Amino acid sequence: MALDLPYFGDALQTTILCRECGFRHADVLLTKQGAPTRHTLHVPRGGDLGARVVRSSSCTVRVPEIGAVMEPGPRSEAFISNAEGVLHRFRDIFGFLARHANTRPRRDAARNSLKRLAAMIEGREPFTIVLEDPFGNSSILHEGAVTGPLSDREVRRLKTGVFTLELRPSGLRARA
Repeated sequence: MALDLPYFGDALQTTILCRECGFRHADVLLTKQGAPTRHTLHVPRGGDLGARVVRSSSCTVRVPEIGAVMEPGPRSEAFISNAEGVLHRFRDIFGFLARHANTRPRRDAARNSLKRLAAMIEGREPFTIVLEDPFGNSSILHEGAVTGPLSDREVRRLKTGVFTLELRPSGLRARA
């Protein structure tokens, strides 16, 4: 289905379903690719939890204060949320790790991160959200957000979640 998304332009909504096993994958693919960008929002105590966050399926999300990183993979899905919603996504992951990590130190580290996330969600502790998108299709829609370019070196270190082919003067190169 073709869409016209505010701030992003033309997009294609896709859904893949397997009637036999129940596998489902939905995504929104932007028809244009932007410049590689980094968006950063510092959220002070009790402020800006409602800042709009738009993450494409190729975007890496970081919360540096707790060392949390959400990297794209082959089944990454895009989302539109707010700063608080991003923290809730990390809370769900750390909650799983607190219960199921394979060592006690990892479970303890996850529990400590859960405590800090709770303080961030309740507005008692400041935090930062960083989006790094090699295709420039993610954004933080807030007047306090800082946007800047990613260097070629930084882009090469990022996962994209998709298989891409690049044509360079030195020849064709595949990346996963």
